[in-house]
Amino acid sequence: MSQETNEERKMVELTVDISDSPLSNPDIYPTKIEERTWNKWDIAALWVGMAICIPTYMLAASLLGSGMNWWQAVFTILVGNVIVLIPMMLNSHPGTKYGIPFPVLSRASFGVHGAHVPSILRALVACGWFGIQTWIGGIAIYMCIQAFWPGIEWTDLPTGINSGQLLSFLAFWAINIFIIVKGIESIRWLEKWAAPVLILIGLVLFAWAVFYGGGISKVLDRSSEFTKPVITANYQDAQTIEINLNLLRDSEEKIKAGNVIVGTTNEVGDDGFLKGKRYPAASTIAITLDTAAEEGTKGTWFCQAVKDDKKSSIVSASAQYEKEGAPKSSEGKDFWTLFFPLLTAMVGFWATLSLNIPDFTRYAKSQKEQLSGQFLGLPLTMAFYSFIGLVATSAALLIFDDIFLVNDAPWDPVNLLGRASNTFVVLLSMFALAVATLSTNLAANVVAPANGFSNLMPKKISFKMGGIITGIVGILMMPWKLIASTQGYIFTWLIGYSALLGPIAGIVIADYYIVRRTRLSLPDLYKVEGKYHYKGGVNVIAIVAVILGVLPNLPGFLVTAGFMDGASVSMFLQNIYQYAWFVGFGISLVVYSIGMMLSSYPKD
Repeated sequence: MSQETNEERKMVELTVDISDSPLSNPDIYPTKIEERTWNKWDIAALWVGMAICIPTYMLAASLLGSGMNWWQAVFTILVGNVIVLIPMMLNSHPGTKYGIPFPVLSRASFGVHGAHVPSILRALVACGWFGIQTWIGGIAIYMCIQAFWPGIEWTDLPTGINSGQLLSFLAFWAINIFIIVKGIESIRWLEKWAAPVLILIGLVLFAWAVFYGGGISKVLDRSSEFTKPVITANYQDAQTIEINLNLLRDSEEKIKAGNVIVGTTNEVGDDGFLKGKRYPAASTIAITLDTAAEEGTKGTWFCQAVKDDKKSSIVSASAQYEKEGAPKSSEGKDFWTLFFPLLTAMVGFWATLSLNIPDFTRYAKSQKEQLSGQFLGLPLTMAFYSFIGLVATSAALLIFDDIFLVNDAPWDPVNLLGRASNTFVVLLSMFALAVATLSTNLAANVVAPANGFSNLMPKKISFKMGGIITGIVGILMMPWKLIASTQGYIFTWLIGYSALLGPIAGIVIADYYIVRRTRLSLPDLYKVEGKYHYKGGVNVIAIVAVILGVLPNLPGFLVTAGFMDGASVSMFLQNIYQYAWFVGFGISLVVYSIGMMLSSYPKD
């Protein structure tokens, strides 16, 4: 790859009129040199505003739930964000040099019409994230309402939420839409204002956790509870079942629960308690069966920890009788077995922004400013805030007397701070969390889809209209279901869309650096019949490269999402899915590069 000359390295400005082009509108015009005013602190503040959010806070805690210890979780997050910074910076370059957003950049590789494929795929993922963040912000509003009117009753809805949660969700949605209508500069203003506030929130949470948790060492030691199974059930002999529970202890190492209710069927009474026999709370409970079990007998046991009128959620474990004794569950998983699939998920977290980062760097003063701003703003912020989430969640296991089982820990700060008894503290906390969510949502999850939808019909869909479409799709995706569980959040959602976006990143990067050596014809990006028209406006090589990059990951995704039986798919293909972003990125980059080199398409 030849190096750019000093002239080629300069920022390029469009010098011809493109206002009549059907491929243009003022929102996706190249920025003029005088419009490129963002310095490294603007870029860093943008990343602080995006990275400090509730999903980031929940990341490390989610990794703990997958079997990692605290330092492994933080290390994995840090490495994942250093890795994703590489395609992030590579894709930033054309944005800064040519002043173009991602949908326009992708015209060079996919064709002026084929660019709809990557821009809409990216937009749909952003719509999902917009919904998730809006749901979280809505829950903050809901917690405030509950704090002021604790006796208020809501109607349960068929969607799996209640009327109060839906109204709060729609209220926060309306706030987002209001700022979207104000335009891109209002988003920039919000990010600069919110960044220091968000850092302060994180530091206050950290101080609270360390102080009330009895010190950082004690809190981090308690984080090991997340790596242990909540419940296991094993036959000791034909008439004895041994149930092992990870019952949480207070700061004096006393079990917090008073009793444990055990039953063979998941029957819940009107009072919310499991119907079954009560036993004094203990880590191990031996149950004698009325009749001897026959070999091969299977059964599911349900447990609930209680104290006074407080109760845990109901947990269950299955047991099968074998004469030799059922194998005991392992209390840990090999780090490297966990590391690579979870690393893929961490890369997937910002695989979205690594594609459409030109939407922001088109406003940067220079390449140096955008590179240093991103380096300052992304990896350390992600590691820092996820570590705070880990510490606060672990401290909650010690601080709150009504958390009896680790799966009831307040994994997100909305639930954590909503436990405060002081109404003013709850209100202030929820306001701060709403600001954090709003700043992330508007920058990370609105700009990309708004530009993507605008690119579909530039003369009919503006940035503002694209943002409104984003909001509507975000509602329809029912985001509360996307984050209902760690399995769904990490292995289906994060890794799933990384399998889709990795190939697109590989193609865009290969086109800009390998095929075109960073040289683009800016006017032709806005011409229907220009050099990026290809045949019918679509570069078939790019489409084929996307398909080939996605295909190896498809079987693993279908198994993980529950659409296929794992027994029908080889372990090799299921394991490939754990590296979805890397596999798709590499395959598509190679296929596209070779295909373009062998084609007769113009290369600059």
